[in-house]
Amino acid sequence: MVSLGKRLRRWLRGATSVSVRDPMSPEALLGALSAARPTRAAAEIAAALLSVSRDGDISLRAEVAEALAELAASRWLAIDEALRNQLWAVPDLAHGEPEVLRLLVAACHPDGRLREAAVIRMAGPIHPATAAVLAIRACDWVSEVRTAARGVIEGWPSPPSGPALTSLTAMAFALQARRAGGWLVARVELLLQDVPAQHLEPLLTAADRRTRRAAYRAATAAGRLSPDRLMRAAVNDADLPIRIMCARAAMLATPDLPVLRALFSSHSAVVRAEALTALAARGHLAETEAALADRHPLVRETAQGALRRAGVDLAAAYRQLVAMSPPRPGALAGLGETGAAEDADLLTPSLADPRPAARVEAIRAMRRLGVIRVQALVPLLNDEFGGVTRQAVFALRQHAATLDPALLNTMLDPDNPWHIRFAGYRLLVAGDVWQRLITNLRLIQDEDDRLRNAARSDIGFWLDSDAATAYRGPAPHQFGELAKLIDQALPVLGRDTTRLLRFHIG
Repeated sequence: MVSLGKRLRRWLRGATSVSVRDPMSPEALLGALSAARPTRAAAEIAAALLSVSRDGDISLRAEVAEALAELAASRWLAIDEALRNQLWAVPDLAHGEPEVLRLLVAACHPDGRLREAAVIRMAGPIHPATAAVLAIRACDWVSEVRTAARGVIEGWPSPPSGPALTSLTAMAFALQARRAGGWLVARVELLLQDVPAQHLEPLLTAADRRTRRAAYRAATAAGRLSPDRLMRAAVNDADLPIRIMCARAAMLATPDLPVLRALFSSHSAVVRAEALTALAARGHLAETEAALADRHPLVRETAQGALRRAGVDLAAAYRQLVAMSPPRPGALAGLGETGAAEDADLLTPSLADPRPAARVEAIRAMRRLGVIRVQALVPLLNDEFGGVTRQAVFALRQHAATLDPALLNTMLDPDNPWHIRFAGYRLLVAGDVWQRLITNLRLIQDEDDRLRNAARSDIGFWLDSDAATAYRGPAPHQFGELAKLIDQALPVLGRDTTRLLRFHIG
């Protein structure tokens, strides 16, 4: 056993103990540690840990240590900080063989000498909780503590396994942003290169996505996963980088047609695009043609590139797809990406399609083709789906000055849904400069804080940036309304702002 030195022994014997009040029962402590979400403040848990490590019986201390083994990295970091802010009874690390819980608690002591002593005593069998605390101390701000923890980690004869490896890896990525966190991440990634495939399984299913990524990165680099395992991850994992990584590894490991077609059915657009690239390279144009109407632009672009190289007339292919009843939204989008202005006639019927996605893509496609059918788009400003209304606003903003202000003002009715009111506001302020000011002044006391704040902000922006370029004054009917609205705005905008507004309207 490493000697702690005479100076540390003397300090331990002479230190003053401070009692700690137990803020919760042992049962409550165990419940707080095992809860999926924190039910107690970290300070309460820290105080209870100190009390149990000092006064709890041996079985309770062992049970608490096992509960700490399951603790998430973020909660460990919070408890570590809270422990350093507690009143301490100084533990005796100079004699005997401390238990896991007492070592864990001592390794979070505010005094660096005690943290270093506890870390040194952790050399030996790897407990999941000690692996987590060693990771924290390997990034400690005191160089002696940091060096001691790193020495213990480097001295392991073989990589940890099971929960200890999962805990160490998750903690390494949680600490990565710290000044000294880079060493630990590099060390963990080095350890993972030597971990057998069966020991990686807990990491491959860990809740922390950074832990899963590191495990998959090590496993795919060494070719340790079966094609079936890679396929399951490529299709089902919740993390996009993992799906891409495993899809590429699966195609390299087993580049068979069934594998490529299975990946082509993935819910992830990037995975579908990867599989489609491989299918197109093998000359499988049937899948490539089917992907022309894919819902995602990346997959459509991949299919378009492959078919363009094969000499296919993309616009003609999309015209055939749009002629189907009903056309897929992806086909409408594709025609907008490859067609010509005259193709707008093929898109116009889809503005009345009962599917919101089709209406959205029809408007987008017409915008890409540079054809705006104002009369056909105006009814969509009152669409029940916000996405359709937003696309209609994008298309009509350049024609806002030609739209009927009375119609747009009806959209501001407080009984209308938010997306319709905001659409009316955006088109009104995009039109005539004085109409913009009238609209904003009408809404500076609106019940909806989003519209109210937008109106007040736009008045300030107009005064700062655009008012000086308003060379023509308001029309007579606008002048009277503006004067009345400015008077009403005095309590809201203040004397200086209303005086400026009066100056600019003449």
